[in-house]
Amino acid sequence: MTVEEDKETETYSHLFNKKLHKYEKIIVEFLLDIASSKRVNPKVSTISSYLLLHEKLTQKELKELTGFSMGSISTLLSVMTGAGTFQKERIPQTHTFLYSFPGKLEDLTTKGIEIALSSFGPLESYLKNQKKELKKLAEQSKEGAEDLLQRIEELLETFEIYKTLFPMMTRNSTNEALKDLSSKSFKLTRSEEREVKKISFDPEVYIIEDDIIYQLVISPLFTGRDPMFIRILGYFITRKYLTQKKLQKITGLSAGKISEEVNRLLENGLVEKSDISPKGKITYHAESAGLILLKFSRSIINRMTKWNNELLKMRAELEENRNYLKTLNGYARIYKINEFLLNSISKYQIFIDLVDKVLESWNKLA
Repeated sequence: MTVEEDKETETYSHLFNKKLHKYEKIIVEFLLDIASSKRVNPKVSTISSYLLLHEKLTQKELKELTGFSMGSISTLLSVMTGAGTFQKERIPQTHTFLYSFPGKLEDLTTKGIEIALSSFGPLESYLKNQKKELKKLAEQSKEGAEDLLQRIEELLETFEIYKTLFPMMTRNSTNEALKDLSSKSFKLTRSEEREVKKISFDPEVYIIEDDIIYQLVISPLFTGRDPMFIRILGYFITRKYLTQKKLQKITGLSAGKISEEVNRLLENGLVEKSDISPKGKITYHAESAGLILLKFSRSIINRMTKWNNELLKMRAELEENRNYLKTLNGYARIYKINEFLLNSISKYQIFIDLVDKVLESWNKLA
């Protein structure tokens, strides 16, 4: 037990009635599945899932629910509270703290969009400054400067698309959002295909690339994500063409880790096989530096929509058995969370429809 846990027996319990366990399990599995697709740290996502579901929990209750050690829970809560993800309040007349998400449940989707939008500003400013440096290096004929400059241009174009699409998710329907989208115009650039699908950087260009990767890893846009995955994603943003061997060399990661992450990128349609040599060496590519981010977002949201029928089935069961279940501790919260998730899926479906429209425009440029 940590210093934050009262040594006395707690008088408060935020755990649900065991008869509601199957519904609790479905919601936690949904949240963990989505967190996995986002590449969020598994322990962070587990604690976050239970806090979202139960609204408020002590460290002792989190230990009972997650099975994690008190040391792990204390450390993760400290980090996430310091980052503003969670908040804590002391239970009166005890040394015990309750942890929760700040704000209202209904505002979480909007807050997530706001965080994403606010993260674009600093990244944009940073990338525009790097463009200036790369233009100087391109004038000096430094190898790779033109290639990296083109990828930054593509990334900045997609930031503008995000800033247009995210606010549209607050519309009441897909038709309304698509109508709004039809009045917008986007700058989408297709770079020319290279005969030799190998991009090398002079040291000066590599230093800039390395810093861009670092800025992506620490950006609020990817808070809580696996930094190794973001690095690999980042190199496909900056390099376009890569082999697993090249990724292993520039990241220092094991061949197994590289293979696992590249296969995930392939499964989600973020990269494609571009070339296979006579010896079987595969070159992968991400056609647009910016669209890889849009496709990443789309793959996460598409994962959410696949749970829609399961959540609708759960709603039907909760309503059918309301008279029996409504008196049980946790029923009202589970029902409320389920409604929130169904509503969120509906809003995010609008984003998928909008992204598909953008991708359709992109394909027409081919």
